[in-house]
Amino acid sequence: TDAPLSPHGRTCFVFEESSQLVATSNCTATSLLTIQDKGYISITGAIDPRKPRRLPVDALFFGNQAVDVGILIQNSGKIHLDQVSIAGCREDGVRVIGRGVERYDEPVSLTRSVISECQGNGVVVSQSPACIVLDSKITSAGRAAIVLDSPSSVVANTLCETSGAGIVIHSAGALLVRNQVFRNVTGVLLASDSEYSLVYENIIRDNEGGIVFDGKEATVGWNTFGNRNEVQVGGSRNILCSNHGVSADAVSGSGVAYFKPPTASNFHDDPVVWRSGSENAKPLIRRQVVIEAGQEEVDTREVNRKLEEERLAHPDAVLVVFMQGAFVNRSQEGLSLPDNTCVILDGKIINRYEAKDADLFELVSMKGKGCNSFSGGQIISDQKVFSAVSGADAKNALLLEGVSIDLHSEHGGVGSNSVNAVSSKKHYGPFVVRGCDIRDPGHRGIWAHVSKRVYALGNVCSAGGFSIDFDAYCFHSAAIFNTVTRNTYHSGIFFEECVKSNTAFANFCEKNPANGICMWTENVQGKTEKNVVACNVIRGDVQMEANRSGLSLGGRAADRTTENNYFFNNRLENLNGRSAILMKKYARDNYVSQSNIGGNDVDIRNWTIKPETNGFHDNSGFHSPDVQ
Repeated sequence: TDAPLSPHGRTCFVFEESSQLVATSNCTATSLLTIQDKGYISITGAIDPRKPRRLPVDALFFGNQAVDVGILIQNSGKIHLDQVSIAGCREDGVRVIGRGVERYDEPVSLTRSVISECQGNGVVVSQSPACIVLDSKITSAGRAAIVLDSPSSVVANTLCETSGAGIVIHSAGALLVRNQVFRNVTGVLLASDSEYSLVYENIIRDNEGGIVFDGKEATVGWNTFGNRNEVQVGGSRNILCSNHGVSADAVSGSGVAYFKPPTASNFHDDPVVWRSGSENAKPLIRRQVVIEAGQEEVDTREVNRKLEEERLAHPDAVLVVFMQGAFVNRSQEGLSLPDNTCVILDGKIINRYEAKDADLFELVSMKGKGCNSFSGGQIISDQKVFSAVSGADAKNALLLEGVSIDLHSEHGGVGSNSVNAVSSKKHYGPFVVRGCDIRDPGHRGIWAHVSKRVYALGNVCSAGGFSIDFDAYCFHSAAIFNTVTRNTYHSGIFFEECVKSNTAFANFCEKNPANGICMWTENVQGKTEKNVVACNVIRGDVQMEANRSGLSLGGRAADRTTENNYFFNNRLENLNGRSAILMKKYARDNYVSQSNIGGNDVDIRNWTIKPETNGFHDNSGFHSPDVQ
């Protein structure tokens, strides 16, 4: 036949276990299934095609090398594909041409699916922002397993194997998280039109080439490499950070910086710690410094003096500084890291200084040029600080990892009177907070304000007003795999004041009397927009304030709105307060899809004119947080 299966809008297709759509050898249709100019459609297979293994010929959609495309989606949105299998297409398995790069409320998602043996691409997506590919297997594609030309897309826990390329990115703000990219010609290609990509905790192995950098401002960190050629450098202002299997020798030329700081959790002995991404940059080797407190506390001013001496004596080295024992701060000076310095704390820093102007006081300053890292130990203050750790106004590569920050004090009305545990205000390099334990900040745990490329990765934040705050003019940043709990007066994760192009993915919000995740515009005229909140678990199990919700979105006035955001596959359970999901006035054109809701006093309150919800009960959460 020349006519593909063409669902109507607002239709849920469920294919039973024995179902199959097969192209005959004389088929003249260009696809097996076409969605054209439609919305609100789900295509679901009754069984998980990933297990047990099935032959391509048994796929739910089998092209038989007689049709060009398995599933073709054109000028359509709000489409979900789950547990589908596609094989044997002359061109692409799934081809999506969406409704425009500004339409975050018209997304397409693919979960728990298998695509194989297509001569073109496994999945190719354009003009469809916030495309999400989860928990899938895409193999044996002639060109690439996945090609994304749509901003703020997410690919997670997906196998991309034996293809021309594993994953190709042509757009801004892509998140590639915990994927397995094996046995391709090229593992990951960040093309010239890509920017602000985060490539985190993937296994990229047994490819001819591991990763190609042609775009700008990508952060590629904590991945495992093992390829014939690991890195092809290019583009501008990209960085490789703390990857396993990539040495400084693999990075030469311009466009990609190399940063592998020794940390409390990974004290390696590699000689090269830092190389900037400029054309003729020299690798900087390490200079080891030990500052031991002994039996008595050492003042941080003495540490600063020692660091400055070392910096002047060894200007072409990265200082790797071991601080052992108990250190105390008694001055406005705090602890200040010089250029190209990595600190490992085996002990604690205690602040005993009562600042005269506490709204300016920063206890640990990480503003040195080049690279700064701080890991391990405890930072404690029962005196008010504006920021316990700050990289404000810097442009360095910054890593804060495995640090316990405790700002609890008896005088604080809500925990502590301190303002921020960590501040990235006006920071414009990669700013990574990873694996930290942040307790009792008076106001904010991690503050991302007027900045880009701020990544909160796998932290535990408890109490305070906001655990993670994407504040005014924060763009292209992300919170991933964090646990936030006991937030007492506002939100676990907060998007506010016209932030855009940020992502909260696979976080766990539990026992918050306040909101779990909130989007709101209060003081800045404009829109909080183009953000993605996906695969988070928001669990109550505590008495909430009467006006708080698990997921809350809204704005103060008609010129201060929350709109054009995407909320996908979030689990909301055991929540009291106002409701599990609350859509207030001035929340416009947002899309909430695939939510799993249960055990709440009230599931949804919608105070907007037009509801935009679409739920399917059995697809929930981020099923596979660990790469197998």
